Amino acid sequence: MIKWKDNYPIYDFIAERYGVSRSGLRRVFDLALPRLEAGEISIRGFLMGALGKFGERLRRGDSAEELWTEPFARLEKPREGTVRIVKSLRRDGYRVYLFSNTSLPHVRFLRRSGWERLFDGILTSCELGSCKPSATAFRRALERIGAAPSEVVFIDDKEENVRGAKEFGIRCALRFTSTSALKRDVASLLATWPKRRLLTRSRPSSQQGRVVPRRSRRVGEPGQADQDQSAE
Repeated sequence: MIKWKDNYPIYDFIAERYGVSRSGLRRVFDLALPRLEAGEISIRGFLMGALGKFGERLRRGDSAEELWTEPFARLEKPREGTVRIVKSLRRDGYRVYLFSNTSLPHVRFLRRSGWERLFDGILTSCELGSCKPSATAFRRALERIGAAPSEVVFIDDKEENVRGAKEFGIRCALRFTSTSALKRDVASLLATWPKRRLLTRSRPSSQQGRVVPRRSRRVGEPGQADQDQSAE
């Protein structure tokens, strides 16, 4: 859903501001990131812990949330083709959820920016308390949207998350490689989806997704579909 490869622009922005090694800070941040994205540590604690390894601390007047969000807000861009797919699915009656491994500051930014209006809901690792590809993350996400694994289509740009979804029991898990491929995959999937299973939900990953109908509909009748983010 979002053109955002990794958090290195954020890491490097902070490294430059505090005059520390970019490569060193990248390693420290990467090791601690799962705890931040699982909601186990605050952004202030995350930055203080990382900077402390270089003999630094947050400067007076620096906001931890703003340091973490500013590069993301400046550089993130939506994948317009994927946005059109999401809108089309929702017009056809499917529910679409964004499911992303991300931190609370970025969640707040996405909500302020109106991303929630694009989806039927946003599911995030920091609010679920677990990151993809763990079974706990998938279980909590499905509980949140009220769906069974057999009712969900999961789309993600990371192979480990697609594999984790399948191991959890979501048999319909797709790897996002391009918008054109996604469009073909979704069209093919919905054309062959058994009528009795069209009552499903799914969500996109951080650049991932799922598909879920809003109520029981038959093929050929107005339906609903969810797709993630994501991203992701």
